[in-house]
Amino acid sequence: MDVMPQALARTRKRLNYPPNVNWIVADVQHFSSAERFELIVVAEVFYYLADIAEVRDAIRNLACVLAPEGQLIFGSARDANCRRWGHIAGAETVLKMLNERFTEIERVECVGQSSNEDCLLARFQNAVHFSHQSDLPR
Repeated sequence: MDVMPQALARTRKRLNYPPNVNWIVADVQHFSSAERFELIVVAEVFYYLADIAEVRDAIRNLACVLAPEGQLIFGSARDANCRRWGHIAGAETVLKMLNERFTEIERVECVGQSSNEDCLLARFQNAVHFSHQSDLPR
């Protein structure tokens, strides 16, 4: 999902038009679907929103379309960089909000050649998946 059709077209082409991927032109804040997605990738997106309330709304929206067993991959520049660039928040702030709604599975710190390239990546599991697992016999 991207608001820019050109970005999706370039990515589709770069990945050689994979048949098992849904490509959706939409805004992360307002997208809705009866379909549930097994994987959602959100990279370098949330800091473009107007304020923290909009980030929370977008996360809530993504939770509604993530399948119970689904995973969400998040990536963003760090808070310090985002604020220096004039954005509302970066990785550390958004990771706290994502952890309120999802279960974090792993996190990778990416360190670039300059501090402007530093970012965090994290993989989350839909928390609904884990609540169902607790009902299974051991």
